[in-house]
Amino acid sequence: MNEMAKINWKDTRLIYIMVFGIIYISSLAPIALPVPIVQWSKDFYTTINEGVTVDFNDPPREFGGVEEGTRVFVLNSGETSKLWGDMSEAVTTVWKDLRARGANILLWSSSPDNAATLNKYLLPLMYGINPQNHPDYGVKFVNLGYVAGGNQLLEQWKDDLIAITPYDAYGNSLADMPMMSNFNELKVEADLMIGLDARGLETIYVVRYNTPVLEMGGTDSASYLALSYTAGYFKGMIMGQRGGAEYEILSGIAGKARSYLQNTFTISTIMVIIMIVANVQYVLKKKEEN
Repeated sequence: MNEMAKINWKDTRLIYIMVFGIIYISSLAPIALPVPIVQWSKDFYTTINEGVTVDFNDPPREFGGVEEGTRVFVLNSGETSKLWGDMSEAVTTVWKDLRARGANILLWSSSPDNAATLNKYLLPLMYGINPQNHPDYGVKFVNLGYVAGGNQLLEQWKDDLIAITPYDAYGNSLADMPMMSNFNELKVEADLMIGLDARGLETIYVVRYNTPVLEMGGTDSASYLALSYTAGYFKGMIMGQRGGAEYEILSGIAGKARSYLQNTFTISTIMVIIMIVANVQYVLKKKEEN
């Protein structure tokens, strides 16, 4: 007799046994289901790891990837404070990668809420409770904090940032910081820009100065940010916790996003199994009634 035929599919305890088995096995050896990686996440990592060419204007600009001393301008704008729960792990992992590669990171926040979000959740994790006292501060990292002005401010900064904004978030003179000695004329001295839900960079920096721009946002942000990606303005995107998991896989950097995604996959698998067994039981019960 076929072994499958011996199984009593009408026994509801079968569902509980299967659920318990999956949970127990995954607790001993976490189930790693395959994660298909979308192209814009691959492009994001490739730009950081290998570089990219931007040729909206002549001559084309060759970016060779992030390495020691690469000047990275991070624009914390858009609705980062609202989207942080969805994009936190991705931003954390990318920031770790930038630091590991030796990048010089300049951070600007477009609103008090956005600044407060990174001041509370990201900067203490990377640089301690007082980032301005970290050995890297002024040498590998500078925080401009919240500076009002939006895209008009970015337009002014393209020629001379220090002349417009002479002090950082903590009141220190930018002119006295070693990192800022060649990180002032953003149109030529920003090697890479990474927007956190940032918009409007295309017309200011990409089209005119061939600045490579990457974008990070929440899952829902992809619907409108993808337009700039498909048009070639953004050279890659990381969207939401799913994007964070993809970047962890691509970079090999351990983080939480991948485990969150695997938990979601595991729960989904359990639900599918429950639905299959329940339907089998329903069909068998109907056959008995007939």
